[in-house]
Amino acid sequence: MSEKDKFSKGLYLLFIRLDVSKTIGIGKLGNFEFKPGIYCYVGSGMNNLDKRIERHISDDKKKHWHIDYFLEEAEIIATVKIRTENNDECLLNKAISILSKETPVKKFGSSDCNCRAHLHYMEEK
Repeated sequence: MSEKDKFSKGLYLLFIRLDVSKTIGIGKLGNFEFKPGIYCYVGSGMNNLDKRIERHISDDKKKHWHIDYFLEEAEIIATVKIRTENNDECLLNKAISILSKETPVKKFGSSDCNCRAHLHYMEEK
């Protein structure tokens, strides 16, 4: 594996602010009421971490993942990249869930794993 490939993989956190309460349609999951505050989304980019994060930041994209629907109404305020060859997304997600106040939508971002959700409400602090 080349050095370039080694550093193009990893996990990420998106810290997202929602300023006001909103009902947001999250694809096939349905409509949900989200309260204002900070949310943390846990994801992975095992093919190209930087491109995955750039896609999330972009306003010009087709809605594919649950997070795409949420980001139409909310703003990314910070990103954290964790460069790794190991896809420990669910392990990182479990750690974040312990720090969060609640998981607003069951199966948000976790339709392909056994996690309760990959979006967590953190409040405004």
